[in-house]
Amino acid sequence: MIPTSILRRSLGAVADLAKIWFESRTELKTRDIFDAKGQLNDNGTGAVYVYFNENNEALYVGLTSRHVKARLYDQTSPHKQKLWWGQWQTMRFLQISDDMDRQILEFLLILAYAPTCNQKPKAKNLDELLPN
Repeated sequence: MIPTSILRRSLGAVADLAKIWFESRTELKTRDIFDAKGQLNDNGTGAVYVYFNENNEALYVGLTSRHVKARLYDQTSPHKQKLWWGQWQTMRFLQISDDMDRQILEFLLILAYAPTCNQKPKAKNLDELLPN
C-alpha cells in the first residue's frame, strides 16, 4: 500500500512544476493593461489565471471557458464584487481551450500558490489533502 504522505509529496512536486511551467509561458499584466481595450490579447478560448497583490502574493487562481474579463460580471461569481478585486496589482493568464486541462492546471496552481482568497478547493495545504 502506498502511504498518503508519498502521494501528497508527489502532488506538491507536480504543483511546483506546474507553477514554473505556467510562469514560463505567461507574462505579468498590470491593471492598466487589463483595463485597456484590446491589450490583454485574450482570444476567449478559455484560460487559467492568477491575480497577485503588490507583494506578488497570489490572491486568487481561477479558470474560465470564455474571455478572462467575462468573469468580472459573471452571475455566479462576479470578480468585480469580491473583496480581493480592489487589491490586485498584476495578473497572469494562460489560454487553454480544453476544460479538463484548465481544471487540472487550476488545481495544481492553487496548491502551488496557496492563494488567500480562493475558497475551493478546501485543501490548499497538502497535509490536509486526501484521507490517510
